[in-house]
Amino acid sequence: MSNDLTIKGILSEKLNRFLNPNFDTKFIWLLLTSGIALVSYQRVIQLGSSLEILKEDLYIKLSLNSGVDSVFIVIGAFMIVSSVVLFTLKQLSNKTGSFKRYKTLSKAARDIRPLMDDNRRIFTTFGPNTSAGSTDELRHDYEVWEQLKLDQIVPNNDSILSILNRVKKLDKREELVVSEMKSHIQAFKKHCEDPSFDYSQNQFPIAFSDLILSYCSFGKNSLEKYKTWIVEQSKIKNANIEAAYIFGSALYGAESTDVDLLIKTKAIKVEDIKVDADFYEKLKDRFYLEQGLKLHLKVYSELEKRSYDAFKAKLAKTIRII
Repeated sequence: MSNDLTIKGILSEKLNRFLNPNFDTKFIWLLLTSGIALVSYQRVIQLGSSLEILKEDLYIKLSLNSGVDSVFIVIGAFMIVSSVVLFTLKQLSNKTGSFKRYKTLSKAARDIRPLMDDNRRIFTTFGPNTSAGSTDELRHDYEVWEQLKLDQIVPNNDSILSILNRVKKLDKREELVVSEMKSHIQAFKKHCEDPSFDYSQNQFPIAFSDLILSYCSFGKNSLEKYKTWIVEQSKIKNANIEAAYIFGSALYGAESTDVDLLIKTKAIKVEDIKVDADFYEKLKDRFYLEQGLKLHLKVYSELEKRSYDAFKAKLAKTIRII
């Protein structure tokens, strides 16, 4: 494994831990242990630096003491008390949330979306088919992905399932999509616990994501801007594109980190596919530099038409731009 890859992996995992919704719990425990360390450290030093001389008619006790001791004790005690207060507030917040009821799915969407966004961030960063560049990198990303599925995605999914179970009323369209999402959550968790379990029939329902994003939408989007830019870049490079569709959060003006783009090319030769791959890598770089967002591509050649049709059929809503 290259040194660059090692550095990349370390930085990615550190960033992921910082963005982890459980970061507050880790901070509370860090605060508590640091406070205990400050208080107990000075006591240990004092005990170790004490000297006692005992004789029949004489008793002498020598010890080192510093005014700094009291400062450390006060700081340590403050950190311990703060950690206890934060822990109590967190528990009360969780208890309140666990009994929260939602009149409709649209009301619950605001609490569901952050969990979905976190899962998406993990998947696009570490998940399979995320443009890994070498065998070592593929192996590294796979190991991290397997661990993050258990540590973060499964707990996030459990929270989503808990919210869905507390929605009072669903319309007929919502019932079908929510049922598919619940099945996915349960099947995915089973697969994480038992890798031999096949959950291919219960893949993540993109229609559920579209539904939640539509409820969180502010009614404005930048589709025309993205369309103009992508069409212009395709013409400049004479890209071999048969069709291109924008899908996902950008349709609802809810894109915070990336824009989803589905592309079907006319390529039928391996050499052409390799040329196209180079073009799309550069396209993603230019898009990030000029638009400030990542371009999340799903590209299929003519040789992959069946897979393309299957993926497109899963999308609840798309906007064709080419």
